[in-house]
Amino acid sequence: MLTASGSAPNSQLNSPKPVPVPGNWSGVSGGIQAAEDAVASGQLETAEQILIEMLEFAPSETRGWKLLARTQRQLGHIDAGIYSAKRALKLQNAEKKRPSPISLTLAKLHWQQDERKEALEMLTQLLAQNPQAPALNELLSEWDLETVK
Repeated sequence: MLTASGSAPNSQLNSPKPVPVPGNWSGVSGGIQAAEDAVASGQLETAEQILIEMLEFAPSETRGWKLLARTQRQLGHIDAGIYSAKRALKLQNAEKKRPSPISLTLAKLHWQQDERKEALEMLTQLLAQNPQAPALNELLSEWDLETVK
């Protein structure tokens, strides 16, 4: 089982999961969207499983922990929901204390995972720091063209 840290979300997964690769890893936004879709269609157990698997790979995602806590509460998994809510609150408080990291590499990763808003926000911040950077301006033009398609 792949974990990004020693703090797995819950010990509910017993079978090993494949390592996320482009074919089976939809990114954080994709995982949250899939879980939200499952909740909307009443498939709470599926949503919970999607979120647990996503958080094993990305354990610092506050949005995922919040949605997992709500889903677990709706399922009646009170102890697990309390754990998830506490984890979300801890991460949320930590986020307030430190600025989000920004880099061209992270912006490109967001873009590749179809997290367009996050990618463009990060690129905008990078351009604010260095408005004359040719590589940043070229990338902005390229992304603007792709967004228009």
